[in-house]
Amino acid sequence: MWNGIGGKLEPYESPRQSILREIAEETGIVLSPDTIRFKGLITWSVDGNRVGGMYAYMAELPSDSRLKTPIKTDEGILDWKEIHWILSPENQGVAYYIPKCIENILFDPDCYEYRCWYKDGRLIRFETGKTDEDMENIRDRKVIEERVFRHYFRENAISGNRI
Repeated sequence: MWNGIGGKLEPYESPRQSILREIAEETGIVLSPDTIRFKGLITWSVDGNRVGGMYAYMAELPSDSRLKTPIKTDEGILDWKEIHWILSPENQGVAYYIPKCIENILFDPDCYEYRCWYKDGRLIRFETGKTDEDMENIRDRKVIEERVFRHYFRENAISGNRI
């Protein structure tokens, strides 16, 4: 499956530090913090008993950057794709939520929160709304759970297995 660059936050990292590290690890391209833009949060609930999320960023590469692709990673295949390929409804090679948020991420200056509900491996509901740029800097897990995951917790009464 095609995928973008990403990974897990290390305990000492901010989300911005994490994406810069992941870009360097997965591509060899080293970017400065001011070359990436926070674009929002993508969250999900799976079968009403598990939630997760990720920070979304966009980077514009310097014109002299070269990356030979495709590259197989643990998360999928890293490759340059045309936007029409990503948005094609017949495309089975991208995660269900990507076509629903990629245009905002690429072309809208605002930050958004994208909420996905999955049941039995299928996207059954999708919501989006604007969010504050400061969401990138919240480090307190309890605050994140309340501000970001409250929709899933209330609706599904998820209690034990949170993030």
